[in-house]
Order: sequence, then structure tokens, then C-alpha cells
Amino acid sequence: MGIFNKNRISYSDFSQIGIDLHSHVLPGMDDGSPSLGESLKMLREMERIGFRKIITTPHVISALYPNTKEQILGQVYHLQDIIRQEGIQLEVEASGEYHMDYEFLGKAQGGEVIPFGKKKYLLIELPFQKPAFSIEEILYQTQLLEYEPIIAHPERYVWLMGKMKLYKGLKDRGMFFQLNLNSLAGLYGFPVKVTANQLIDAGMIEFVGSDAHHTGHLLELPKVLYNKHFAKLIQSNKLLNSML
Repeated sequence: MGIFNKNRISYSDFSQIGIDLHSHVLPGMDDGSPSLGESLKMLREMERIGFRKIITTPHVISALYPNTKEQILGQVYHLQDIIRQEGIQLEVEASGEYHMDYEFLGKAQGGEVIPFGKKKYLLIELPFQKPAFSIEEILYQTQLLEYEPIIAHPERYVWLMGKMKLYKGLKDRGMFFQLNLNSLAGLYGFPVKVTANQLIDAGMIEFVGSDAHHTGHLLELPKVLYNKHFAKLIQSNKLLNSML
């Protein structure tokens, strides 16, 4: 629910968004939750701050976290059984945060990825410092396979940061953008926060996510509820989270 404070709108929770599509809740799969106990703490906190559903996305990085489709689905099915026993009402599904590395396209071509939503979305993480190959061609090939790429946290890539023409080029190629909510609170530094604001001002954000790796990330999230750019994003009617 929106609350009007003088000239600013704030929100009481994240029920306006409803669905978090980027998190690292599955225990022991990556640099996210290390244990079932931490996973349950994270899920309870996500439920408390207004989410009704999450699509959790463990890293899939060939050289670091070579998580397979079978492993991810096995873990989420196990977690679903446990949260029912624990009385957690949050709905939990899983996909992956697919790093654009040398094996990514082969995984997509071989059906080794887990799309979500009716449009077969895939959450894709780009190289942080500098692309080693043509991301445009790989994203195009991904689209030919009838997947809809969502670029994870575009505000955080050093080679893109602040370069609005490059962002526009990706948008012109049909890419969706997912903003990390804590970017608006400055968790990743001031340049990332500025870029996040610019992307919202330009109307380029369709999805948001917590990118929570532990409970601490979730405890920071309520700060965003009073952020003017968060309010602007909610009021833009561009967000598609609730459609997943």
C-alpha cells in the first residue's frame, strides 16, 4: 500500500511487486545460502516483507558453479516439501542466473536451462568488467531458441555503467532489464545507484529482484520502500513481476 508523506510516496511492504525473481535461497548451491536453516530464515523474511512468491535463481557458471537443471530442480522440490512442513506460505519456484560464459549457448540449445513464466524468460548475467565475445550475437541466438532474455542487474556492469546508448542498444534488441532493489539503497556503491536511477528515469526497467544471498540483504530491503525512484518505478506501470 502506498503512503503519502508530504510530496513523497512510500510503501509499507513489497506486496505491490509480489514476486521476487532473483535470489540465491537454495542451500549450498552457490555463494548464497550455505544451509537449510539460513534458507528458511530468508524465506520467512521474504514472506514478512510482502512477497508472495519467489523464483530463486542459483548461479550457473561453468567454471565456478556448474549447477545442472536436474540439481536445481531437485533442490527446489526438496525445499518445497520442507517449507510446507514449516508453515511457510511463500510459493517457491526455481530457475537459474545463467552467466554468459563459453558454455551458456550450448546449455540453452540443449535444453539444459530452466525458463520461467509464460514467455520462457531466462535470467542472464553478463560479464562484469568487459565482454570477452559478442554478447549481441549470443543474445540473438538465445532469442532464436524462443527464450526471452532478462539481463540481471544491468546497473552493476562496469562496462555499461552510465552509458545510456549501450543500454538503449540492448533494449532495441528486445532485452528485458531486472534491477536489484538494493541498488537503489546504495548497497553496491554510489555509481551503481546513479545508474539505477538513470535506468528508471529512462523507463527501461521491467523487473526487479532482491538478489538476496543471505538474510542481511533482505534486512536492508525495507530502506528502498521510502526511495523516490522506487515509487517512480511502481507508478510507471512497467513492472512485470506480478505477471510471472
